Amino acid sequence: MVDFIGQHFVSTDGAEVLGDLRVGAAPEVTGSAPIAMLARVPSDECGCPEEVWRLNGIDLLFHFEEDGSSEAFLFAGDWELETTLQARSLDDLRAKAFQWFADVMDTGPGAEE
Repeated sequence: MVDFIGQHFVSTDGAEVLGDLRVGAAPEVTGSAPIAMLARVPSDECGCPEEVWRLNGIDLLFHFEEDGSSEAFLFAGDWELETTLQARSLDDLRAKAFQWFADVMDTGPGAEE
């Protein structure tokens, strides 16, 4: 068994689904989501799709360009970081942006400056 680390979170919908799937009792609804989509909108500059997510208190914004050359940004107070990612679709960009976030968190924010 792997020890669970991190903040426990169960949404109302999560409690309902876990109640249906688990043999035992469903956990109680708790806390706020450690990962949440904040927005999915067209860019105010060019109309390209953008998404904003909050991941453990850090905001991740990514902007999908038609040619696949897309930008991703991390914002955490007075610290920010950006990169360019090549993606086939918005779903592909989301996966790559989340992987970039994980890589930055694994190596530390200063590693890519």
